[in-house]
Amino acid sequence: AAAAAVTVAECHECEAGRVLGDGDPGFKCRKHGGQGGDVSKPKPLKRQLTKHVVTRWYRGPELILLQDYTSAVDIWSIGCIFAELLSMQKESVDKYMNRMPLFPGKSCFPLSAEKNNSYEDRRDQLNVIFAVIGTPSLADIHDLGDLSSQGYLNGLPRVDAQPLNKLYSGASPAAISLLASMLQFNPRRRVTVEEALSHEFLAPVRHASREAQAHSPLAMDIEAEG
Repeated sequence: AAAAAVTVAECHECEAGRVLGDGDPGFKCRKHGGQGGDVSKPKPLKRQLTKHVVTRWYRGPELILLQDYTSAVDIWSIGCIFAELLSMQKESVDKYMNRMPLFPGKSCFPLSAEKNNSYEDRRDQLNVIFAVIGTPSLADIHDLGDLSSQGYLNGLPRVDAQPLNKLYSGASPAAISLLASMLQFNPRRRVTVEEALSHEFLAPVRHASREAQAHSPLAMDIEAEG
């Protein structure tokens, strides 16, 4: 399932409820409208495009901070889905009623904030993210290039990352390694689709000879099905 999820990473708005199975090993990512993306070399998307993409709990930090974004936002979303899959292991989360999304924020300042000071709420999306992965390093903050975002992040209290192998104690070291590579704050440090598919965790289930790479935009027939 993880390998199939990675293959739909070029589809924005990826979340657990939109990953659909249609056989072995086919998976699709259901979208609420929009066009299929160009799956060639990722290109930065212009700022005039909407920033309100991806359901809040699966939204990458660069979207929350109103930065230009690439297909790396989809890798973040896939990482969130992967974390939910790992939580389904009884060794990680014993009781099913305790299983939940990795980053269940209540608001998302400034995109969908309920109040002007929502960013101070520990349940605001970015705070929920940092409570797990820790606040970004000074180097990653500087890499943003946007002075207002840099100032905002530098003003946050420092938070240490939680060990992912403690959150998902039933997961293998390889699974934790893949998850960590997907949930990098800095999109430039985040694993790419090709790197994720080549990760050791997916080696037992990957069949590279059966993969095909599209060099032009895909027609998403699932959208036509309504």
